Amino acid sequence: MYHPGFFLSVAAASSPPTRRAVSTATANLTSFGFAAILSDVKNVSVWAQGVLAIGAVLLAVTPARAQTREVKRPSRQAIPSAQQAEVAQLAAAASSALRRGDSAGAIQGFEKLTKLAPGVAEFRANLGMAYYSAGRFRDAIPPCRQALKLNPSLTATRYFLGLSLAESGQCGEALPYLEKDYPSLRDPQLKRAMGIDALRCAMAMGQPDKAVDFARWLNRDFPDNPDVLYLSTALYSELSTRASQRLLQTAPGSYQAHQFNAEVMEYQGKVGDAIEEYRKVLTLNPNAPGIHYRLGSLLLAGERGPTTLDEARREFEAELRIDPESAAAEYQLAEMARQARQWNEAVERFRHAAKLGGKFEDALIGLGKSLVSANRAAEAIEPLEAAVKLAPDNPVAHYQLSFAYRRLGREEEAQRELAAYRDTHEKLLRAGQAIRAGIQGRMTAPQTAEPPE
Repeated sequence: MYHPGFFLSVAAASSPPTRRAVSTATANLTSFGFAAILSDVKNVSVWAQGVLAIGAVLLAVTPARAQTREVKRPSRQAIPSAQQAEVAQLAAAASSALRRGDSAGAIQGFEKLTKLAPGVAEFRANLGMAYYSAGRFRDAIPPCRQALKLNPSLTATRYFLGLSLAESGQCGEALPYLEKDYPSLRDPQLKRAMGIDALRCAMAMGQPDKAVDFARWLNRDFPDNPDVLYLSTALYSELSTRASQRLLQTAPGSYQAHQFNAEVMEYQGKVGDAIEEYRKVLTLNPNAPGIHYRLGSLLLAGERGPTTLDEARREFEAELRIDPESAAAEYQLAEMARQARQWNEAVERFRHAAKLGGKFEDALIGLGKSLVSANRAAEAIEPLEAAVKLAPDNPVAHYQLSFAYRRLGREEEAQRELAAYRDTHEKLLRAGQAIRAGIQGRMTAPQTAEPPE
């Protein structure tokens, strides 16, 4: 079973924007839209002009290319002649109410219109839209179905039928509509609402693969949207929880289960318990990659005794024997050498870590700092400039480059980098360094801004 809080959070995030999408779409309908529709029907009676105006509401949320060929005008014969004047008046009022976001007024008007002219698909379609806009999702379903039965080419009505089914919890029937329509829907607000509803329905139906697909598409189409980012976090957190529970239930004695327990304890700050669990991992799998590195990092993070540094160094060296390509272990040994003022060893290890890690900004910064401390400031410029280019928002890179420039008497460049340091440092403080590091899952301690020795 999925945690109920997940579904409540998804519903809370998805429902308001979907209803706003309707209000915005209808509010954006201008008098030009009516004029364009009525311009080619000058010889049609007054009642027909009022009926045709209703189609503009659906046109506002129908793809532009499909508008002229998919939305069919209602037939004049669908309305008895004695009621044509009344229909025209009601149609104009109901259309205006829907455009203004007056859902109650629109519902009242379109309910009357569907009784007066039950054969007009557009009246039923707009009644469904009005119900949806009011949050009455179950009530929106029957008129949308009836409208599509009368006129299957009403594309926007199909959109709102799928959304209404999803919002009313009928995910089994909603998901095929949402899957089919999401790729072709161009209105951004409705597209986002449809994607969110589809993600929620896929999880409710126990179809995590489809949920991940929609999360991927939503992040592609709306990469900075808070709802999408929050729901993606909730989805992947839920999937992670389910996988971890299954691991602990099916293989509680495995080294992977002990590693999972160790990581949880490490996250909780239980250093001693985490170390004990990591050692159990190595008992079961002596060559498990990354475990010696974690042990060394935990030893450095905890209370230090007279042998702590030597124990941590042995763990990092053991990690490199298992995985000679471990840039993180090489980096830790380099940093330990730098702090011990062993400049030559630090330079070589930082250089190697930077080579192993590819875009490893902290290794480049550490290399620059060590070179400056070893009175090799001219050699420090290249790695520090590379670090600034690689991570222009890293204040430490700018600070260390400024220090190296100053050692070489390049004051103008030093002042420029110092100003960049102040600017990026302030931005980092505002953003919250701890939050950013937690989200990125950083494993190595970042370089600090103290001057080289």
